[in-house]
Amino acid sequence: MKRVFNLNRTFSVTLKPVSPYNFDPTVFKPSHYPDPLKDYEPGKYWFPLRLNDKVYGIKLVNKGTTRNPKVQVVIFSKAKIPKNELEEIINEVSYRFEFQRDISGFFKKFKKDKVLSPFLKKWYGMHGSCAQDLYGLLMIAIFLQNTVIKRSVQMTKVMLEKYGIKVKFDNKEVYYFWKPEEMMKVPEQELRDLKVGYRAKLFIKTSETFVKEKIDEKELRKLPVEETKQRLLKIYGVGPETARILLVEALHHHDIFEHVAPWQQKIYSRLLFNKKLVSVDKIIKYIKNKWGEWANLAASYIWEDIFWQRKQGKKIEWLEKEIRL
Repeated sequence: MKRVFNLNRTFSVTLKPVSPYNFDPTVFKPSHYPDPLKDYEPGKYWFPLRLNDKVYGIKLVNKGTTRNPKVQVVIFSKAKIPKNELEEIINEVSYRFEFQRDISGFFKKFKKDKVLSPFLKKWYGMHGSCAQDLYGLLMIAIFLQNTVIKRSVQMTKVMLEKYGIKVKFDNKEVYYFWKPEEMMKVPEQELRDLKVGYRAKLFIKTSETFVKEKIDEKELRKLPVEETKQRLLKIYGVGPETARILLVEALHHHDIFEHVAPWQQKIYSRLLFNKKLVSVDKIIKYIKNKWGEWANLAASYIWEDIFWQRKQGKKIEWLEKEIRL
């Protein structure tokens, strides 16, 4: 099933995101586990994009500042892209990386917040983002279920190498996920042979219901959050934690903060209360009461900061024990 796409034709456009927009902490989230789905270096980000059954390579380049942001979007393709398709690609990239989302009210509201203000100063202009489409993020959620990060990394690599798409552009090689219509036809034993365990059935059944329920990501983007959540929960294998990931990351709902996974619980306990373990209910109540409609975005500033510290070389022993990479 594996395919290789060599993309050599390019089209470039420079966009102006709504200020403030901090490029690096927006496009790259060090809290995410390492995978071959993207590449990053300061000021640049590469990832594949599939639209209307066509695969493109996308390179984002920072050309501005946080207060005067400019992002060059370079689109790599096999053939010349029609004007209407170019517009669709640009709109999709803009949505996934929140180029047109105004979060200035968030900073005005909490600039004097005793807990949050140090993080707002440090990462001022950081937005939420998601390079994956909804289905791709759903596959990532399955890889992350009930295991340590090291296993998630191994399973992701072996599955993408067998079933994914390798996309080559700009001297980079990244992978893109299979289609749900493809995965639902894979024999379960074939997946189990790749040592993904019980997830074998999950990959197949989840893909099957994704197709049968006719999950349309662009339609979901327009729906109220509760209605969207109920649609997502109809997908086989999607529980509260997976629904939260999809709502927050792929669909950009900054206001919801309804679920905390056990490994996240330990980290939030340290970050917010300086304790080894605080109840999930207490963590959720604290974040929702304190930051309300901006609850998830506020929490992400505190959450991503500790992982940026780790990426920049700081040794945090208690964090390493939780990540176990």
